[in-house]
Amino acid sequence: MRLMKAGVVGAIGLAVLVVGGAVMARHVLAVAAEEDSERLNQAILDYVLERNPDAPVDALRHYPDALIAEARKTNIDHCLGLAQAEVESEFKPDAVGSAGEIGLYQILPSTAAVLEPVVGQFRRPSVANGRRELGDLADPVVSTHFAMAYLRDILARRPTVKEALTEYNGGPSGRHYHYYERVMGTYVEILEHPDLRCRFQTVPPPSPVLALLGI
Repeated sequence: MRLMKAGVVGAIGLAVLVVGGAVMARHVLAVAAEEDSERLNQAILDYVLERNPDAPVDALRHYPDALIAEARKTNIDHCLGLAQAEVESEFKPDAVGSAGEIGLYQILPSTAAVLEPVVGQFRRPSVANGRRELGDLADPVVSTHFAMAYLRDILARRPTVKEALTEYNGGPSGRHYHYYERVMGTYVEILEHPDLRCRFQTVPPPSPVLALLGI
């Protein structure tokens, strides 16, 4: 009887160790994933500052998270979205185009208004006390949400990224491919930055922690 009880106690102890080990492994993985995400976010911010040393870091702090999430939803490489922002505004959140385009991705307020049912409401540009307010489209995160929603809408109708980017820049009747060529040229340069973890780069080796866990 004592042997049976000892066996039961031993089995329970082993189960506790196994469960505890699994919980610890999940915790280690979660910490590793969080640190990896932080490194990628910082790499994106570093690239932005490399290309535009005057870029407002505080305003762009949450841009990497938005870029990665929206690029995943749009099924494009986040580095392509990064290249598009560089071409559109040189990473200037308060950039205003000749036709009234605003922000990091140069979205027209009229285009954003059409996308409100999908993205949500945004504060329009306005003039108060003789001073122009750019509204929410000057927020890099908001600009990213609307830009990627717009690109997803185009990609649902256009079979290639080339045609989609051409329409993004020139509207449905756009026929000038110089914009696509500029974006792709910038994208090719970004691919040379391994810390940006672009989709078409060689997959990096697993971290020592993951290797230790055999994952």
